[in-house]
Amino acid sequence: MDPPMLMQSNNRAKQLLRDDDSLLRQVFFNVLRHHHPNTANKVDVIYALSQAWCKSKDNGDFDLLEKYLDNLKPEECILVASAFSHMLNLHNLTEEVANTQTERAGRMGEVTLPTRSTNKSFINLTTQNGIAPEMVYKTLCSQTVELVFTAHPTQAFRQSLLKKYAKVRHYLDELHNKRMSPYEKIELLEAIRAQVQAAWRTDEIRRQKPTPQDEMRHGVSYFQQTIMDMVPIFYRRVDTALANIGQPRTPLTHRLFEFGSWMGGDRDGNPNVTATTTRDVVILAR
Repeated sequence: MDPPMLMQSNNRAKQLLRDDDSLLRQVFFNVLRHHHPNTANKVDVIYALSQAWCKSKDNGDFDLLEKYLDNLKPEECILVASAFSHMLNLHNLTEEVANTQTERAGRMGEVTLPTRSTNKSFINLTTQNGIAPEMVYKTLCSQTVELVFTAHPTQAFRQSLLKKYAKVRHYLDELHNKRMSPYEKIELLEAIRAQVQAAWRTDEIRRQKPTPQDEMRHGVSYFQQTIMDMVPIFYRRVDTALANIGQPRTPLTHRLFEFGSWMGGDRDGNPNVTATTTRDVVILAR
C-alpha cells in the first residue's frame, strides 16, 4: 500500500474517532443539562480547566483546577465523578468502533494492520517460510485452544448498564456502515440519545455482592452476545484461508476452540462455593 494512501486512511480513522467522541460527548452533556443543569455547568468548567492545564502544563492552571475541585460539596463530587465516569465509558466505545472500522478497512486492503490476518499468515507460512500447505492443515487440525472464563470480584458494572453501552456501540457502527436516508439517520441519533440517557439514569454499581451463580450468569451472557455469533464467522474465515492455499475445510469433528469456566467451581477458599453452588452453575452453563 502506498504511504500517502496509508497516511490518508490513518487520518480518516483518527477523524472518525474525534467525530464520534464529539457526538457522544455532546449527547451526554445535553442529557446531563436536562437532568442536572448545575452539575452540567460544573462539569463544563472542570473540563475546560483540565483542557487548559493539559495544553499549558502550567502550575497556575493546575492550581485553579485543584481549587475548584476542593470547593465542591460531597454530593456534587458524586455527581461530577459519575458524569466523568460515563464520559470515559462513552469515549471507550468510540475507540472500539474506530478499531472495528480500522480492522474492516484492513480486510478491504485500504490500510496495513500491525497484526496479520489468518489468510495472510497462511500465505506467509507457505510462500516465505517454505512450509507445505499440507503441514499447515495437519497442524491446524491437531491443535485446540481452550479459553477458560473466570469472574473477578472487582467487576462492578451491572449487566443492564453494559447492555446499554453495547447498544450505543452498535448504533455508532450502523451510523458508519449503513446507507441511510436523512430520516433514518435522525432516528438512529435519537436511539443513541435514548440509550445514553438510559445509561445515565441507571445505577452504575451493584448494591449487593454477586453470588457465584450471578457471576456465572454474567459469564454466560458473553456466550449469548458475542461468542455464539463470532466463533462461526472465525471458522468460516479459517476455511476460506485454507482454501486459498489449496486445502480442504477443517473436519466437522475437530474443535478449534473449547471453552471452560472457573465460575462457581473454584475451590480456593471461597466459602460461598459449595457442592450445591457448583451444581447450579453447571446447570446454568448447559
